[in-house]
Amino acid sequence: MLRRRLALLPASLLAAPALAQDGPWPSRPVRVVVAFPPGGLTDTFGRMMADRMQAELRQTVVVENRGGAGGTTGTQMAVRAAPDGYTLAVAAPSTHVTGPILFASPGYDGVNDIAPLGAFATITSIAVVHPSVPAQSVAELVALAKARPGTLNFGSAGAGGSVHLAGELFKLRTGIDIVHVPYRGGAPMLADLLAGRVQIAFDNLPQILPHVRSGAVRALAVTSRERSRFAPDLPTMIEAGVADYDITSWFGLTAPQGTSLSIVERLNGILRGMGDDPTVQARLEALGAEPLTMTAEEFGAFLRAERVRYAEIIRISGARAD
Repeated sequence: MLRRRLALLPASLLAAPALAQDGPWPSRPVRVVVAFPPGGLTDTFGRMMADRMQAELRQTVVVENRGGAGGTTGTQMAVRAAPDGYTLAVAAPSTHVTGPILFASPGYDGVNDIAPLGAFATITSIAVVHPSVPAQSVAELVALAKARPGTLNFGSAGAGGSVHLAGELFKLRTGIDIVHVPYRGGAPMLADLLAGRVQIAFDNLPQILPHVRSGAVRALAVTSRERSRFAPDLPTMIEAGVADYDITSWFGLTAPQGTSLSIVERLNGILRGMGDDPTVQARLEALGAEPLTMTAEEFGAFLRAERVRYAEIIRISGARAD
């Protein structure tokens, strides 16, 4: 008799006890997707966030490196995951803003189809030249490029990142013709820059500053609107005569669209707590980075504004993912 009654119950009711076994979030390991290989800044910051989440959530948090297509392969996977709080994505300009614009079929939007969780850190870049380039300043580099159009090149870690678009914005604001040479990562680009196979780069400060200090490359300016406390003697691009120039890298965290507000608020609180933690601040300083804290709503608005800004740079410059 009991079996006949159970057979008449809707399947959804029969499934309810199984779903309830999952328990309050998080009741199992959380995955943080880094859409680049291990060892880079995105990976470093992703692991910092994962470690803090693991400590505060009292649950295993695993970093999964899923590189490819300028950060769009892994990000697409994370964005399309179930909105249950168990798959998160480290956000950077190339993963959530420029990649979906530059690549023909990224498979996701990056801004409207995610739940923004919060920001974590920001870094500036430094415009540098190989010592063989006879330019001691930004003005001299512009003059040299105008005298030799199409003969100088600049390297980047790949199409669509802030390092690439810093070069495109430089071309746009100065009217010069320099050739973009994309690499599969920052390490091979740096190797060719140090060897003189590429003459110019707009590289992230933590990676390039040691080589500036050693004399392996010559620094001309920082790419941020304000001077960097890590290289206070370097002018900004604006101070060096390049009007309306401001490019920085930033890093944060997102979840799939539809993730519950309680999970979003919990993770945002963890990120904001990291920004206020002197230990985290000291570690970021050692990496040449600044803490960046926002509410989830502020981070969402920030992502939308960044997409508008970068889309205009991409449109006018004609930049593309090669």
